[in-house]
Amino acid sequence: MPVRRNEGSRRPGAGVNQRITKAKTIGASDLRSTEQTSQNEKLEATRLAHRIDEAQGFERFEAGKPRVGWLCNMHSTSIEDSKIPGGRAAVDLYFIEEDGQGTFKASVEYDPYFLIAVKKGKEAEVEEWVRRGYEGMVKSVERLEKEDLKMPNHLLGYRRAFLKLHFANVSDLLALRKAIQPIAEKNKSKASAMDTYAEVASANAGFDLFDDAHLDDRRGAGITDAADFIQDIREYDVPYHVRVAIDLDIRVGKWYTVEAKHGQIRCKCIEERVARPDPIVMAFDIETTKLPLKFPDAAIDQIMMISYMIDGQGFLITNREIVSEDIEDFDYTPKPEFEGPFVIFNESNEEKVLERFFGMIKDSRPTIMVTYNGDFFDWPFVEARASVHGIDMYREIGFRKNSDDVYQSTHCAHMDAFAWVNRDSYLPQGSRGLKAVTVAKLGYDPDELDPELMTPYAAERPQVLAEYSVSDAVATYYLYMKYVHPFIFSLCTIIPLGPDDVLRKGTGTLCEMLLMVQAFQKEIILPNKHVQPRESFWEGHLLESETYVGGHVESIEAGVFRSDIPCNFAVDPTAIDELINDLDAALKFSIEVEEKKNIEDVADYEEVKAQIVERLLNLKNTPNRNEKPSIYHLDVASMYPNIMTTNRLQPDSMIDESVCAACDFNRPGKTCDRRMPWAWRGEFLPAKRDEYNMIRHGLENEKFPARNPNGLARAFQDLSLDEQTGMVKKRLTDYSKKIYHKIHDARTIEREAIICQRENPFYVDTVRNFRDRRYDFKGKQKVWKNKTGDLEKAGAAALEVEEAKKMIVLFDSLQLAHKVILNSFYGYVMRKGSRWYSLEMAGVTCLTGARIIQMARQLVERIGRPLELDTDGIWCILPATFPENFAFTMKNGKKMTISYPCVMLNHLVHARFTNHQYETLSDPATYRYEKHSDNTIFFEVDGPYKAMILPTSKEEDKNLKKRYAVFNHDGSLAELKGFEVKRRGELKLIKIFQQQIFKFFLDGTTLEETYGAVAKVADKWLDVLHGKGQTLADEELIDLICENKSMTKTLEEYGAQKSTAITTAKRLAEFLGEQMVKDKGLNCKYVIACRPRNSPVTDRAIPVAIFSAEENVKAYYLRKWMKDDPGDMDPRTIIDWDYYLERLNSVVQKLVTIPAALQKVRNPVPRVPHPDWLERRIKMKDDVFKQQKMTDLFQKKPLAERDPNISPALGGGGVDMEDFGSTPMSKLKPATAARIVQKQPGPQKRKADEEQAAPVNPYVAIPK
Repeated sequence: MPVRRNEGSRRPGAGVNQRITKAKTIGASDLRSTEQTSQNEKLEATRLAHRIDEAQGFERFEAGKPRVGWLCNMHSTSIEDSKIPGGRAAVDLYFIEEDGQGTFKASVEYDPYFLIAVKKGKEAEVEEWVRRGYEGMVKSVERLEKEDLKMPNHLLGYRRAFLKLHFANVSDLLALRKAIQPIAEKNKSKASAMDTYAEVASANAGFDLFDDAHLDDRRGAGITDAADFIQDIREYDVPYHVRVAIDLDIRVGKWYTVEAKHGQIRCKCIEERVARPDPIVMAFDIETTKLPLKFPDAAIDQIMMISYMIDGQGFLITNREIVSEDIEDFDYTPKPEFEGPFVIFNESNEEKVLERFFGMIKDSRPTIMVTYNGDFFDWPFVEARASVHGIDMYREIGFRKNSDDVYQSTHCAHMDAFAWVNRDSYLPQGSRGLKAVTVAKLGYDPDELDPELMTPYAAERPQVLAEYSVSDAVATYYLYMKYVHPFIFSLCTIIPLGPDDVLRKGTGTLCEMLLMVQAFQKEIILPNKHVQPRESFWEGHLLESETYVGGHVESIEAGVFRSDIPCNFAVDPTAIDELINDLDAALKFSIEVEEKKNIEDVADYEEVKAQIVERLLNLKNTPNRNEKPSIYHLDVASMYPNIMTTNRLQPDSMIDESVCAACDFNRPGKTCDRRMPWAWRGEFLPAKRDEYNMIRHGLENEKFPARNPNGLARAFQDLSLDEQTGMVKKRLTDYSKKIYHKIHDARTIEREAIICQRENPFYVDTVRNFRDRRYDFKGKQKVWKNKTGDLEKAGAAALEVEEAKKMIVLFDSLQLAHKVILNSFYGYVMRKGSRWYSLEMAGVTCLTGARIIQMARQLVERIGRPLELDTDGIWCILPATFPENFAFTMKNGKKMTISYPCVMLNHLVHARFTNHQYETLSDPATYRYEKHSDNTIFFEVDGPYKAMILPTSKEEDKNLKKRYAVFNHDGSLAELKGFEVKRRGELKLIKIFQQQIFKFFLDGTTLEETYGAVAKVADKWLDVLHGKGQTLADEELIDLICENKSMTKTLEEYGAQKSTAITTAKRLAEFLGEQMVKDKGLNCKYVIACRPRNSPVTDRAIPVAIFSAEENVKAYYLRKWMKDDPGDMDPRTIIDWDYYLERLNSVVQKLVTIPAALQKVRNPVPRVPHPDWLERRIKMKDDVFKQQKMTDLFQKKPLAERDPNISPALGGGGVDMEDFGSTPMSKLKPATAARIVQKQPGPQKRKADEEQAAPVNPYVAIPK
């Protein structure tokens, strides 16, 4: 052992900046005054939070009989302790009792901790160093070993040694983390790969490769610091309440038996209990005054009305200072199932309104508060107005803003339904306002009122304003109860977070939380969050970015495809032969693998097979056919998760040759290293490594400005690493621009990844378990649907039927919750800062998926016509006579239905994409693995559909990806993807045009008639623009053609950038004041003016708000912006009609005229001309005197087989290597060559023919 120095002789870890020195336990009385004040403030804040909880009915359970409760919320807290500054860390758990009325909270104490990795054999030194140096801060130190999946040869059970440092509270943890993290980072940067391998090797061999005696000799007289043995710090950034939930297996949304013993709280989960109680839910919405054309400002505007619903009962509070008359009680029930009886409170002023509102919250004690965009508008406005009247909202009801700008309280969850809509509703961007969501999800059209009319209506038509106000509260309440509540609390049962976080966090974060749970349960150490390297190179080039090629998406055809209008098909007879030859194997696969039945149990196998063969032979006999199509979507169910489970893809399984070389399972003939391709794409600077070094050396000799105005200039080495990297990149970019005339280049390379088939499968198992659990929930949902139907038929009690319906919603929300997680596993591995990060894994997953879809496309285009390729499916049309659905009769009388298009594809997928190298650990004691084949990738069939409409691009030979409309046979819209109608900010004119036009694609019996019906709609809207909107009122016209864009940043942040929205914002600031643009999120509504002439469109944006201004103000600013006197202030004289005609023409071309031409239909809208390239094609096609192309005269023939060793120029014979590229003439001697040249006929006088010498072949003498 090395000589141990006296640890007390110098401060711990000397030489590392920002160390904390603690030689003894620190008492509260020893703290400096500032620290003492901070501790007192935290203590007082905790006491206040506890008083608020008690006022809301959540008294702390500390002793007595065990209580049963449903966990509805949890938050970190601290428990006062006179011996420990800052108290003891704990988590407050908030419970609702069995009757749904009683509530209580229990504080579970748990020591926060993190782990430090220590060099093997040096645990005692480091432990002593920690105990001595940080006494009073570290509560205890525990030694443990955990599985580190990055450790060489860990598959043989070798574990990594860690010290687990326990703390009394989070403040102490953060303080010590701040000290130890730089030490760990420094030591990690100095460590080499050889150190790691040597450590593993010495552990395997049972002796130390670096003997202590030799170590001492080598170190000389140097003194070793125990801090140098700290190799890494782990799990230091896990939030405390998450740590407790993971370690103690506590989840919101579950039932617990809570018992208090000796001051300690224990919670035992009641797993068999599934049904939830009914918490008290309160949804509210406010209406405020506002100045014309401005957003409500809490500094000057007031609350006019607050409408809210508590458990189905509505209330409305009015401010009679603003509202002109008392409102009587009324009902607002938009649909029978959404009842809205409202009780009205007419209060004298705003202060009374707020007091009434806060009083109702304190009386009703809701456990869930619901808003729609309340984090951004309702809560900040209420808080600001309360403070104006001297009311502290937090002290009254416990709600305040946290560091993430989210309003929450400890006892009551704040569910902002807008967060659910954004993440989980799958609604398009342009349809996420409350009105649009209500139509889409609740199925009714709510009341609407122009914001500019609200303040006037408070005085003129208060009853109308009241009905509008309550409509928002009703919609918010029922949207939450029907969709958000079951969904979020279902997720809470599997994610170790409170409901507020589960609602607002991204799906990647939820996925990571779940993986952390699985890793903890399997004793796997959590990896630290991924950090991108500052610089990385590819073949000497500095990389700007590197990624992988994503899924394959392609639009193949455009136009209208209808199941009742015949299409042309060219069936490949050889494809039919292949299908017939594979039919037995495909049907056997479907019956035995997909349906898990025995082929011997099928009674009519041969009969069904004969029907399929008959249909296939019919197609083969008439390959070129014109018949009605069947429109299908063939997609892979949960494609990416199933690719991952099939190939054992997980971040820790992506290894390289060096990892394989260090593994004891590395033997000749091994099959545990599955090799799969992926496509790497890198963008890099064109400058090479020597040029990079030149630039860097040049910078090292320069001086740079000081951080402070009066400071000294800094050398390059004095800059931070980030500053150095940024400076080098900037200088190298300028150099590349000057020398190479470009600033970046790109390459796509196919690489090979090695996937270890024996790696700990916790990631893959998590994916598989969740997929299976989701299928289980889907099955239970079907069972409850059938039960509900049986109860209704049997005339069961209404309450019983209602409970059964709740179970349907419950299991539906559970399967949806699992779907969200399932679809996150793939995207998560590429998220910035994820713990399990792998570029290779994402690349392999994507390329495998793309090849599966391309394989399906190759088969489909031989028997039908593919229309569009998605990342996980293929839209296609097949001949109507192609085999579709067939039912086998089992010997027990039951039917088994198969879809033949799926059968043929699944058989192919399993033939080409099955993993035959999958290994499972069968005996952990002897590390014995069993190898088997695995494939869970299956196609599903959706359809057949009535129609599919695919637009196209205005550019030649280009199509628009991910844009199509699909209709069911009943005429309803099955799917709409990518159209402007779904986008935010698009012209309302174009949105309405598209909404109207789609249903007309179903009219007519031929393509000509269909396009004719569509053309009538297009002509109607073209007439509006050609007629300059004379038939419309000014407001209607502006509403139709104005564009709406939101500023994601403040105006200042855009700097010198130019756009129509920026111009609009600047002009709004001109006539409404600078306060309009001081914040981000400004909504810019504008039209494009016809002047100044020849100016770019960005300079001609006119805010719509100007048309509502007073005449003299309007005239002044319009003259200023247009740099001309328009004379007439009529919007029609100001609008640039050619610009809007061009916008509409563009949409008509993409949707109607170009697809029509591609389907050989004359232009149905002659006013909209074809693009030049299309007009040229049509003229060439129609030209009766068209000259035939030379290439049309030739026919392609297969290449003839010939010996590659025989030169065609020589007519046979072998060729010497030295003779490649030479001709027979070049091989002749000069004299002979000259004679041959002289014998060539020329213009000289004719002579008698001389006997010509035979040409000399230098190869004649070579033996055959």
